[in-house]
Amino acid sequence: MLKMGQKLEVLRMFFIEGKSMHKIASEMHMSRNTIRKYINEFTESKNELIESGVSKFELIENMIEAPKYDSSNRRPTVLTDEIKVILISYIKENDFKKKHGNRKMMMTAQDMYDELVEKGYKISYPTVTQYVQKYRENETTYETFIKQIYQFGKVCEFDWGDAKLVLNGKEVKLKMAVFTLAKSNYRFAYLYPYENTQCFIDAHIRFFEHLGGVPEIMVYDNMKVAVARFVGRTEREATEALKKISVYYSFKFRFCNIRKGNEKGHVENSVDFIRRKAFSAINAFSSIEDAQVRLLERVEKHNAIKTKAAGDLSPAELFADEKKHLLQLMPTYTNFITSTATVDKLSTISYQQNRYSVPDHLVRKTVDVRIYADKVKIFRNGENVAEHRRQHGNHCWSIDIMHFRNTLSHKPGALAGSVAFDQMHDTLKAIFDRHFNADSRSFIELLSLVNNYGINRIDETIKLLESKRIFVSLDNIKLILTRNEDALNSRSGCANSMQLEIEDAARKHLSLYDSIIGTEGIVEVTTI
Repeated sequence: MLKMGQKLEVLRMFFIEGKSMHKIASEMHMSRNTIRKYINEFTESKNELIESGVSKFELIENMIEAPKYDSSNRRPTVLTDEIKVILISYIKENDFKKKHGNRKMMMTAQDMYDELVEKGYKISYPTVTQYVQKYRENETTYETFIKQIYQFGKVCEFDWGDAKLVLNGKEVKLKMAVFTLAKSNYRFAYLYPYENTQCFIDAHIRFFEHLGGVPEIMVYDNMKVAVARFVGRTEREATEALKKISVYYSFKFRFCNIRKGNEKGHVENSVDFIRRKAFSAINAFSSIEDAQVRLLERVEKHNAIKTKAAGDLSPAELFADEKKHLLQLMPTYTNFITSTATVDKLSTISYQQNRYSVPDHLVRKTVDVRIYADKVKIFRNGENVAEHRRQHGNHCWSIDIMHFRNTLSHKPGALAGSVAFDQMHDTLKAIFDRHFNADSRSFIELLSLVNNYGINRIDETIKLLESKRIFVSLDNIKLILTRNEDALNSRSGCANSMQLEIEDAARKHLSLYDSIIGTEGIVEVTTI
C-alpha cells in the first residue's frame, strides 16, 4: 500500500525532476499504473483549479492524502454470518457473567478465537478481536461524566489501598489509608496491618490532627467499615463507629453509588499514585514503622510539587488557604478497646493469641488492658505498668526485659536463652556481648541502672570508660553515674581525678584477688 509521503515524492519526481513514469516506477518499486493514476488525479485537480476555481486547499490535500481504495463491494470471506452469531453469543454470555458478579469467568477475545478454532472454523485472531471491538462500539453506550467545582474545606475523599511490602525479609500485604482534599488535592496516607474499624477510626484521627482541622464532608465507597447495611436499592446505613466519629468531629458524610469509584476520582487516583511513588523503587523495610516513615516522606514531597493545572501552585500551598476553611479540631477522639486480663506465670497477658509482658511482681494479678490500633497499654489500679507495640500476627510475643529484673536476679542463668534477652534492645545486646557475657549477674544489676538513668546515659558512660581505656565493670559504671553532671562533662583535670578514684578501687579489688589465690604482689594499674 502506498504511503502519504510516497505519493508526494512521485509528483515531485514527475513534475519537478521530469522523470518518466517508467523511471519513477523503477526507482520507487511501484506499479506504473499506480504512478499514472496519481499523476492524472493531480493534473485533473490542478486544471479544475485553473478553469473553475476549485479550492487550492483541496489541491494541496490531494498531493499528500493517503491513497484510497474502494472496499465497499468487498465481502469477508472468513468472517461468515455463522461465525458472527457465535461471537455475539459469547459477548452476551460475558455480559451476563459481568452483571452477576462473575467477571473472572468472562471469555477474552483469545478464548473466543480458541473456541472457534477448536470447532473447526478457519479464522485469524485479529479478525476476531476486530469484530468484537466493533460490536462493542456499536452496541455499548458509555457514561458521560460531569466535571465538578469544589470549594476550600468542603469535600475530602477516603479509600483503602493494598501495599505489598517485604518487612524483615517476609512478604506481607498491608492496608494503606488514603485521604485527598478535593479542592487542593492535598494528600495524606498511613499504613495499617488490617482494614478494620479500629484502623479506620485511627486513620481519621491522624488525618484530622495532621490537618489541624476537619473537612465538612467525607466521601466513602461502600466499604464494610463505613456501611453497616443497605436500605433498599440505593440507601445505605452507616456503621455505629462512623456515626460516632462524625458526630464528635461534626463532619457530614456521603457514599458513592455502587461500583462508581469515579464519584471519588481524586482518591482513586491518589491510591495508585502514592503507592507507586512511595514503594515502586523501595519495597523492603525492617519494620512497618520504617515503611511508614518512607510513605510520609514521599507524600510530603509530592504535596510540595507545583502543577500547571493549579496555577503553578503546589497542593501544600493550596492547603495553606484551605486550612482556614476547615471545621475546628476537637481534642483527640478516644479509640481503644478495653479488656481485663489475668497475668500468667510467665508474667504476660494474652490478647488475640498474642502475649505481652508486664512487671513480674504482677503474676496472678488482674490488670486492665487498652488496645489501640498500633499499641497496647496495660494498667494496674489506674497506673500504666506496661506499654507495647501491638502485634498483629498469631502467637507473637512482645517481651520487655525490664519487666523481669527481679526474677532474673534470682535466676541469672536463665538470661541468655530467654525470649526477653532475644528481644532486648540492640544497644543492650552489644553491651552484654562486649563486657558482660561471662557475668550475667552483673548485667542484670546493670538493668536497674538502665531503668533509673536510661539506656542512652548508660551507653555514654561505657563509651567514656572505653575511651579512657578503663576496665568496664559495674562498679566503675556506678562510680561515674553517682557523680554529678559537671563531673561527667568536666575537663581533663576532673577526668584525671575520676580516673584516680577508679584506679584506687581497682587496686583494692586486685589485693583481694591476690589474697584469695595466694600470689605475691599487686598488679600495678598504669595511668593512661
